[in-house]
Amino acid sequence: MTTATLASNVAFVFFLVVYFGSREFKKRTHVFVKKYIDEILFVISFGALAGSLIYSNIIGFPPCELCWIQRIFMYPQVLIAAVSLYRKEKLAVYYALPLSLLGGMVSLFQSLTDWGIGGSLLPCTAEGGACSRVYVMDYGYITIPIMALTCFVYLLTVSWIYKKSK
Repeated sequence: MTTATLASNVAFVFFLVVYFGSREFKKRTHVFVKKYIDEILFVISFGALAGSLIYSNIIGFPPCELCWIQRIFMYPQVLIAAVSLYRKEKLAVYYALPLSLLGGMVSLFQSLTDWGIGGSLLPCTAEGGACSRVYVMDYGYITIPIMALTCFVYLLTVSWIYKKSK
């Protein structure tokens, strides 16, 4: 999953460069996102849900307190996007924005404490605490909280593009 995260991060940076560099690409992106917003939100949030369950239930990494908080902000988005997709309402984006913003903040906080940036504000992030354990560290930066942050950033970006396309 870390290789997929790395590949998606590279693709995302490339996307941003082209998005902000080409008016035509920006227009096409807006049309695409406006048409498929619920599908995009569902795929991203479902991928995050599946990834977190694979790490905890198949690989056996117990989720820490901050991971549970991130799940609280991610898991409902799968159901919200699915219902919006089924009903063809395109309302999931309005719930994705605040949920992704809050979940992303928790992911960013955990990532920063993993890297030793900032102090430990919570007992679980203190050295030896459950949230301080780094089960995955690939490519020098990809941890489980970074994978979650990646999904939250993608959800925020797609939601922002959708709002700009209206």
